[in-house]
Amino acid sequence: MNQESTPPPTEETILMVDDTPANLALLTHVLEEHGYRVVVAQDGEEAMQRASFVQPDLILLDVMMPDIDGFEICRRLKAAEQLRDIPVIFMTALADNSDKLRGFEAGAVDYVTKPFQVEEVLARVSAHLALGSMQRTLAEKNCQLQKEVALRRQIETHLQHAYDMLEQRVTQRTVELANANDRLNTEINERVRVEESLRKSETRLRRLVESNIIGVYFWRMDGRITEANDAFLHLLGYSKEELQEGKVLLSNIAAPEYAQESLHALQDLQRTGTSTPFEKEYIHKNGSRVPILIGAALIDDTAQEGVAFVLDLSAHRQAQERIRYLADHDALTNLPNRSLLRDRLQQALAHAHRSETQVALLFIDLDYFKHINDSLGHQIGDCLLQKAAERLRCCVREGDTVARLGGDEFVLVLPLVGGASDAALVARKALDLLDAPYDCASHELHVSGSIGISMYPDDGTDVETLMRTADTAMYYAKEKGRGNFQFFTPSLNRVAQQRHATSNALRHALAHDEFVLHYQPQVDMETGRIFSAEALLRWQCPNTKATVVCSDFIAVAEETGLILPIGEWVLREACTQLRKWHELGFTQMVVAVNLSSRQFFQPNFRENVERILAETGVPPDSVDLELTESILMHRTEDNISTLRHLSDMGIKLSIDDFGTGYSSLAYLQRFPVDALKIDRSFVSGIGQSASDTALVTAIISMAQSLRLNVLAEGVETPEQVKFLQTHGCLAAQGFFYSAAVPADALTDLLRKQNTRIAQV
Repeated sequence: MNQESTPPPTEETILMVDDTPANLALLTHVLEEHGYRVVVAQDGEEAMQRASFVQPDLILLDVMMPDIDGFEICRRLKAAEQLRDIPVIFMTALADNSDKLRGFEAGAVDYVTKPFQVEEVLARVSAHLALGSMQRTLAEKNCQLQKEVALRRQIETHLQHAYDMLEQRVTQRTVELANANDRLNTEINERVRVEESLRKSETRLRRLVESNIIGVYFWRMDGRITEANDAFLHLLGYSKEELQEGKVLLSNIAAPEYAQESLHALQDLQRTGTSTPFEKEYIHKNGSRVPILIGAALIDDTAQEGVAFVLDLSAHRQAQERIRYLADHDALTNLPNRSLLRDRLQQALAHAHRSETQVALLFIDLDYFKHINDSLGHQIGDCLLQKAAERLRCCVREGDTVARLGGDEFVLVLPLVGGASDAALVARKALDLLDAPYDCASHELHVSGSIGISMYPDDGTDVETLMRTADTAMYYAKEKGRGNFQFFTPSLNRVAQQRHATSNALRHALAHDEFVLHYQPQVDMETGRIFSAEALLRWQCPNTKATVVCSDFIAVAEETGLILPIGEWVLREACTQLRKWHELGFTQMVVAVNLSSRQFFQPNFRENVERILAETGVPPDSVDLELTESILMHRTEDNISTLRHLSDMGIKLSIDDFGTGYSSLAYLQRFPVDALKIDRSFVSGIGQSASDTALVTAIISMAQSLRLNVLAEGVETPEQVKFLQTHGCLAAQGFFYSAAVPADALTDLLRKQNTRIAQV
């Protein structure tokens, strides 16, 4: 060995990782003789800790170690942001090129082979340390260069600013000199211009009067109009000839009901010479009324002649009427809006109270309108709303009210109805009309309606109560399958109150960590191995001390929008638990998470998934997102793009409860789906229902033809297991294998599984 190499001028730190003390001692001695500071570690965990603490300049890493091999250690080093730039040189006795390739893929920069050639080790160490030093020097110089460039730009900016200021001062001075010259020329020519101005003033004034868009006329105290411009004559329908013939008189155009206002204006004229402008009406030649704003002034000392200025207020009055109309009406459908509805309903209730009659309130919501609006755009949606409004107008009498509250919600107010039967007839007529096809921009559209009906005085005696009870009945109609009407009943009020209480309780649960996840194993049916687990939401209600399954509250979460924060919490919690399983050595474990369609359609859904995976450190290919068939029904480009993006990340995509929706072969071929989950309702019918048995067989066959994985849900009996295996279904979950259990219980199952496999 050559022990006379010149030590480096500065002490650099080398972390050496080897489980063989002899190797550590040998290389430590050699490296320290050459001026390096050496830190040693004998296993992977120790290496990670010392690397984080010491921040070495270079790492010598043995490939073959008992717990974590060198490749995995290198990958972890490169995954750590503060350690990834430290060069790693592998030490190995492996001579196979594939092993070296694995090392380079893991992030190593070089190899030294065992038994060591000290000169080789020193040379490679020195070379890579020098390379690192050069890279740092280059970075420092680059930083210095950027600072110099920034300084130069700053100087150039200051110089440009100074130049601009100079240009501005020169320009300003030039303008001042030009202005002075203009003033001089003005003074020289002043007398000439004054004479010319006086000569032309009368001509300009006449031209101004004639071309003015405001009506101007000259009048005398005897009521004659001596002159008028075209704007005034056109306003009242007269011609120049009629004016010259004396047919245009103040007495002809003045509306008699404004005599008092005109008298006050005349008194102002006589007292001050001018009158304050005021509104009145003139009579058109054809007899119609023209709203105007008029002001006047005397033009001679005798107070016998004056001029009046007339502004046409027709457009202004129409605009005011339009504003008043829009304040009470929906701009899209021209139906009464919420404000006018309340006023009319209040009047109807007051009349019904005096006459001891009834009033029916029908709350109408268009079913699936949002799908049309989202997929075809707002123009098509607006067209459909307008046509629906026209159809609803056809359902009512002249004294009834059809109003739009906003979105796809309409209200009918039916005063003086004979009873619930009359309201039911109108509701049935409305449903039939709404159900007919709509033609909007060459699209044939179909929507139905869900109608809730409340009756005065049985269901409420004020506007708010009737609106609330009708809304409650409408939601019940939706729950009954949509496309129907329902009357309000006291039991519905209890349901609405329960829904409201559940909504508040869910908000409290989310804020106070009352949600937990249970996990149901997904099993390879041939080997019995647990390869995945479906995360299932549970609510530990503090009031009842009971664990509530998600089916008892998920509908309220969907309706109130709480499904969005709850769904995000579920995904993050499931990924966090998956990372723990991976850290315990169950690295092949996958977690399946159910997605709500409302959650999927959020604009920032992809970013949320990426952020959660990054925060938890879970590999994307260890996550299985379970989609409902309703998501596939929305074949917009954004949805397809989102699914492809998730698939490209490596995330698995499964169709949950397959067979219960309306998915077709074309849908499955278009979307990047990895697996189908056969719904438990079909699995439970295996061997008992011929249709369910045939459907399960068909789903398995279709999945195989599309090269999709297939998993059966709700497997509970050996007969079901045998049938599924016989027909090629290789994965399942259900009580036959395990119920959904807490994370710790599933960890015990995984440990027992590993013990059983090791014994075999």
